[in-house]
Amino acid sequence: MYAWYDKWCFNLFKLSMNDRNYVLKNNSFQLIVDKKGAEMSHFFCLNGKYEFIWSANPLIWNRHAPVLFPIVGKLNKDIILIDQKEYVMGQHGFARDHDFDLVEKNENSLTFLLNDNEETFKKYPFLFKFYIIYSFTEIENQLKITYKVQNLNNKVMPFSIGAHPGFKLPSDNLTEYEIDFYRLDNINRELLKDGLFINENEILYLNNSKLQLSKELFDKDAIVIKNTSFKKISLIHKKSNYKIDCIFEDFNDLGIWAKKGNEDFICLEPWLGYADELDFNEDIDFKKGIIKLAPFKTFEASYYLNFTI
Repeated sequence: MYAWYDKWCFNLFKLSMNDRNYVLKNNSFQLIVDKKGAEMSHFFCLNGKYEFIWSANPLIWNRHAPVLFPIVGKLNKDIILIDQKEYVMGQHGFARDHDFDLVEKNENSLTFLLNDNEETFKKYPFLFKFYIIYSFTEIENQLKITYKVQNLNNKVMPFSIGAHPGFKLPSDNLTEYEIDFYRLDNINRELLKDGLFINENEILYLNNSKLQLSKELFDKDAIVIKNTSFKKISLIHKKSNYKIDCIFEDFNDLGIWAKKGNEDFICLEPWLGYADELDFNEDIDFKKGIIKLAPFKTFEASYYLNFTI
């Protein structure tokens, strides 16, 4: 009866012994982080036998929880202008595709570091250190994720940063789920075409502050809310105790995404910055939502995930 669970545990054990994966656990949960992109690849409940992070099934969406840096979203023609020079950069930047080094581990946290290098400099001509820190808090079911960026240049360093965690759903029917926006009556969705903003919006009306999900809701791509007035949302399964709280006080913008036509996972994405507008072709300094970090200064932002099953 439990052969599937034994096999699952064995596979996770093999994965945790891989030198490209790093493990953090408390009394109730275990986190596994991949060296590539310092990306959460697993977060599961030790007693409940439940995995919260999407499997990165390559036939559907081949990532778990990528970190977005030094841009969020898509660039117009995949080109970014820096000091009037063109650089080619794919959607969501390059950090998710680079190996990070584990630079510190203790009982409650893992700290990863990406340094600028020859490859990053071809796309983004700045010297930097980018830290990602995963830590358990005093709340048993809470994971804190911190981003820290150091500007090592003698000039301002412009960038965006964001999270893109995908969460495995207990059932593959989005109509069984809702998102609680806590005391809001509606949200203003910024519309996209081919990943770029088209300067149009759509008001989504809420029922008792909750947005009823469906796969049709994502036919227009992600739900993107800029300059949010709220800093917490909760993904709720109406037929079980499954719930994920996402608390993002340090972030201005939010993306909610499910792959078009698929109902196996959903992403809750705190951002600082977002994609280009359809006709944007100016220097990065004029890109909306951009962070401008002063020379030799450090930027830091955190968000929290609470898991209930």
